[in-house]
Amino acid sequence: MPWEYTLQMAAEILGTEVSGASDADERNTFNSVSTDTRTLEPGALFFALEGEQYDAQQFVPQAFEKGAVGVVSRQASDSGPGLVVPDPLQALQKFAAYHRRQCPARVIALTGSCGKTTAKDLIAAVLESRYRVEKTQGNLNNEIGCPLSLMQLQPDTEYAIIEMGANHPGEIRRLCQLARPDEALITLVAPAHLEGFGSIADVARAKGEIVEALGPDGLFYVNTDNSWCVEVAATHPGPQVRVGKQGDVALKSVGFDEDGLMRLDIEPIGVLRLPLRIPAHSLNVLFAVAIGLQHGITDFQTPLTSASANPSRGKFHRLGPLHLLDDSYNANPASMEAALEALQQLAPTGKKIAALGAMLELGETAPQLHRAVGETAARLGVDCLFARGPHACDMIEGALAAGAPHAEVIEDHEAIAHAIYSLASPGDTLLLKGSRGMRMEAIAPYLASLYDNTTQA
Repeated sequence: MPWEYTLQMAAEILGTEVSGASDADERNTFNSVSTDTRTLEPGALFFALEGEQYDAQQFVPQAFEKGAVGVVSRQASDSGPGLVVPDPLQALQKFAAYHRRQCPARVIALTGSCGKTTAKDLIAAVLESRYRVEKTQGNLNNEIGCPLSLMQLQPDTEYAIIEMGANHPGEIRRLCQLARPDEALITLVAPAHLEGFGSIADVARAKGEIVEALGPDGLFYVNTDNSWCVEVAATHPGPQVRVGKQGDVALKSVGFDEDGLMRLDIEPIGVLRLPLRIPAHSLNVLFAVAIGLQHGITDFQTPLTSASANPSRGKFHRLGPLHLLDDSYNANPASMEAALEALQQLAPTGKKIAALGAMLELGETAPQLHRAVGETAARLGVDCLFARGPHACDMIEGALAAGAPHAEVIEDHEAIAHAIYSLASPGDTLLLKGSRGMRMEAIAPYLASLYDNTTQA
């Protein structure tokens, strides 16, 4: 049976009353919550959140039209039963925290500067082979997404994989207060969101808030290849599982076989062959294996193959005569380097072309970090580099100074596509990557159209 609450129960949990409702309305039940009328399901409780750019109070009538049993908002509505609260977001978090306490599921929380979503998907796939699992959908890992993820927990859920993101100190701590994790991991600590954190040491302290929440009996999975993670682990008095090139679950080697599959030799389980394209994702595989071993899983090849076949990040496919590595979802210095290393390995022949967008939210360190990415591109043999966005000039300067044969700033997506089209040859490999705000994926349709026109001609 799925979980179920009445409006009256919700009012008691939130410390308010049901307004505009009959006694019968107060007994109306709901088994889902929503913050978006576009995806609201009939029978849901709608939380009318407010933000700098929006006020969901205006969508309350639509929520009732779509079948909401009630609305949590700052103001009462004539459209139907409501729970009036000072802050709907705090109410959502309070309700999710209460719901979490009612659920027996073991919560595994994860954070990190990059790799969170891929790690979450691989871990969930492994555990789903034996258990009833819920996980964060997409990358809903913030102050809104985390409580919504917790509301997915059912009475029979055995494991919950909850992803947590942050760009300021204290955010992970607050999310952990909601989720109350039993186990946790930090994928890695690297320069990211430095505008909000200040320095990489501050990033490490903020990510380390996930360990504070574990308590002395909580299990922490340590990335031994990242010194910051090792430093955070030293503060945890409870049990630990070490993963990395050395540890309890150790990567002995990684490469690609003749079929293009990533071949990972992992101690203690042996060799896995997976359709992954970015070698840095091997760390996420290690976490999935480590967690699986802790919970009695013995078959890793089957679930990890399935989860890797349609990755949410790092997709590799054909685009006209080119090979395209589309890792455009987001970027920071660590993930940029990982993507450039993947480009080097995936393009043993033909030119290596990279179209890179700026890395946002890096604060005062942005110029030097962008120059370093350009230098890395040159060192890894990128033949043609195009960059756009803030500090694109720094990236290009770094690449040219390090000997890149061709590097230039082009700000327009379509113009970048034309530049690639003019110099690319069949069999070349193209990498698209940048911060979300750079929308580097927009280059692909322009490029596809150019190749389609060539074919028709």
